Amino acid sequence: MKVLLVDDDPLFLDLSKTFLEVFHDILSDTVDSAREALKMLEKDSYDVIVSDYDMPAMNGITFLKTVRDKRINIPFILFTGVGEELMHQAIQNGANSFIMKMSDPKTQYSELSKRIWQVVK
Repeated sequence: MKVLLVDDDPLFLDLSKTFLEVFHDILSDTVDSAREALKMLEKDSYDVIVSDYDMPAMNGITFLKTVRDKRINIPFILFTGVGEELMHQAIQNGANSFIMKMSDPKTQYSELSKRIWQVVK
């Protein structure tokens, strides 16, 4: 299992990578922008994309639309602190799942790892 994590917050990326790899046995690559993620998708393969919404230059929904327009059919999870009103927009544009970031990392990453395994199956 290999995940591409996309978030403009480097501390959040490090924490996400650590939790997923150490506690949930999910390998991951991290990038701090949607543009970097698109470059990674051209040269490597992933089982799932996990992306934040609120990023400069290209937000998570625009990134999702770009991925789907390129006919990249990798499962996509929008993982964000922005309100649930985005959930419908994400699903309408091809997201497989939507998760709200929480203040409790243990619960948050347990939920994320469960969703990752669900969308891959």
